[in-house]
Amino acid sequence: MIQTYLAQFPTVIQFLGWLISIIGGLLVVFLLFSVILAPLMWFYNRITDKNNSNVISQSDFLIGELTEKIAGPSMGEVMEIGSQTARSVYPARLYREEDRNKNMVLPVGTKVIIVEVDQKGIALVVESKHFIE
Repeated sequence: MIQTYLAQFPTVIQFLGWLISIIGGLLVVFLLFSVILAPLMWFYNRITDKNNSNVISQSDFLIGELTEKIAGPSMGEVMEIGSQTARSVYPARLYREEDRNKNMVLPVGTKVIIVEVDQKGIALVVESKHFIE
């Protein structure tokens, strides 16, 4: 069908027609494989993902430094600096409810203790007044 249609054109146009047909066919095959295999690849990654190298445990007490200020109930950002390994950054919130209610402000650069990491991955912090460098 394609061959009889392209036979009426000059050789250069036939060559371009076949080239476009081949590239189009490969694109269709690639898209089909992507659509069919994407759920399988997602499932395989969920089963085999063991990357826990930069995730702190929920019960570790670590030292951190604020990279974004925390004011009252708002969220900031803390960089974990106490484990002597790769530094990781986490969203942060004040640990104590009374500090949040008093609208306590911790500016950027404040040394804090990461008390806990909640289920959402948010680090709960308190100010460290006795930080030893």
